[in-house]
Amino acid sequence: MDRILDFLSDYGVSMTYDRLSGRAVHEVKRRVIDTLGCAMGSYQMLPPKMARAHALEVTSTPGSTVLGTRHRSAPELAAFANGVMARYADFNDMSVGRKAGHPSDNIPAVFAATEYAGTDMRSAIAGIVLAYEVQDRVGDVCEPVIDGGWDYVVYTSFAAAAGAGRAMGLSREQLANALALAVAPNGPMFQTRVGQLSMWKGCAAANAARNGVFAALLARRGLTGPAEAFEGACGFNKLYGVTVKLPAFGGGAIPFTIEHSRFKAFPCDYEAQCCVTPAAELHKVLQGQLQDVEKIAIETYEHAVQCSADTRDKWNPATRETADHSLPYVVAVALSRGTVWVDDFVEERIRDPKIHALMQKIEVRAIEEFNRAWPEAYPFRITATMRSGQEHVQEVHYAKGHPKNPMADHEIEAKFRRLAEPVMGPAAADRALSALWQLEKLKNVQELFSLFVLDAA
Repeated sequence: MDRILDFLSDYGVSMTYDRLSGRAVHEVKRRVIDTLGCAMGSYQMLPPKMARAHALEVTSTPGSTVLGTRHRSAPELAAFANGVMARYADFNDMSVGRKAGHPSDNIPAVFAATEYAGTDMRSAIAGIVLAYEVQDRVGDVCEPVIDGGWDYVVYTSFAAAAGAGRAMGLSREQLANALALAVAPNGPMFQTRVGQLSMWKGCAAANAARNGVFAALLARRGLTGPAEAFEGACGFNKLYGVTVKLPAFGGGAIPFTIEHSRFKAFPCDYEAQCCVTPAAELHKVLQGQLQDVEKIAIETYEHAVQCSADTRDKWNPATRETADHSLPYVVAVALSRGTVWVDDFVEERIRDPKIHALMQKIEVRAIEEFNRAWPEAYPFRITATMRSGQEHVQEVHYAKGHPKNPMADHEIEAKFRRLAEPVMGPAAADRALSALWQLEKLKNVQELFSLFVLDAA
């Protein structure tokens, strides 16, 4: 008997669209808009092109659509390709959990499974809410998993299995097997996010989601997984050194976690993007005076240092993956330009000697005051000291997109338009947004994805 597997499979099959509040459904729409905007914004980047090219080599009937095309590939390959697009620019939302990652990584996986099985959009919405619950709730009580050197996408693999399984209408037994088949084979390493980062940093979650879809597909056909995948002698708890005690999950009086995940206003690691606002405020003060800055001190919490200022590579980024996980880089860019956007991570800008010179003036340290405040707050204090000795200070505790500093619907739309319009054009972006705000009324995933077909594809 595995109590965790029993609970998750029971909860999963009980998740129906009718259980969801109007607010929960609206929050699903906001995150689908945000995620698809992120996908279109990274459409022309190299790893998304690679993932698409791989998926396009396979034709599947039934199958799942590769975003931007009319091509239907194997569902796990479509989930991977679409997931790389959604994740690669590091602009999609963040979990409410301390170290649970990006729950919207599951959205392309749920859509791929929904389309493959021919179920309706309301099933997809329920699957998305379930995937968020599983990733957020388990991730929030399993902090030692990340501290032990494993990557957060370990949660994505079984969250995607749960969400995909629910969207396809799996039975309780099938869903339990899907979860087990996602848990047992997938142990990703946190080395993915340490030091000088590779292209895999933006693909690891899509791979985990792909594995979750694959697990759900196999379980749908009757393949069984280990009956004690979590609590067995060599199961999840033992391997990762945790004792999972699940909190209450969403439903009834308890809000679903999708109602509280954090949006990003800037395309970089969450800790790094929290630094953009105070740095942009300092940009207004220091315009024309950057050459007179002697040093820049960033005070924050320990997890931020571990994520985005862990090695000297973060002061000398050579790849976009390292740059968007670098506190020194994003602060130097925001101080110089007043903001950070997707085009700040092209090679020419990453290698800008003026930005590199400014980075070398930056020091980052964790302080106990901010360690205590995290994760309720995400505090950063930036102090720019001039050669004259004068100090300029800016501080933020809740970056734009945090539930205590939320992004309104029109701001989500503006982000979508800025990312999607250069790829699909203003008229197509308008049509997509109109449909996405009525997501539950669409016939199926194919109707949704038809709105994103690019002529060149």
